[in-house]
Amino acid sequence: MNILPSLHTGALIVVCAPHAASEQVATLAAELALRGPLTVLDGGNRFQPYRVAQLLRQHTIQVESAAKRLFIRRAFTCYQMLALLEDTPALRQPYLILDLLATFYDNHVNELETRRLLEACLLQVERLRQLAPVVITLALPPIGERIFLIEMVCARTEHVLVQEALTPQVSQPVLFAV
Repeated sequence: MNILPSLHTGALIVVCAPHAASEQVATLAAELALRGPLTVLDGGNRFQPYRVAQLLRQHTIQVESAAKRLFIRRAFTCYQMLALLEDTPALRQPYLILDLLATFYDNHVNELETRRLLEACLLQVERLRQLAPVVITLALPPIGERIFLIEMVCARTEHVLVQEALTPQVSQPVLFAV
């Protein structure tokens, strides 16, 4: 997943992947932090700061200065995600919005309210992308009923990357060597 060449002001890239592409996002976050400030908005509690630090350590001995360029904020409900996006200033630095829809998969929030909140969130994403690139990661919903949320997000961008889940190969181990 090398999306660095696609990152420019106004770019909105959506990555649909199992576990919201956690390892690839850590690599991307490290690469961006080496270049300058980066805002990470985490909706699925997936950001791995220790992994990012390990990746930074592979490229620089100034890990602390690169890590200080990372601004990390988390949301634990869809209401908090909207508030987080509304409170995020539009700056000239990339934004990673991790697992945007994780909090929207909550069955305690009805479909109409979920649609309203996500639409408001997407307006905030549009505001942020006016000055900087935005990368959004999405994981598939645990229930098929909420697939419309992914469609709402993907309809806003021309860059959708889909990473398929790896299916493990099942094999029968040999019990007795002949």
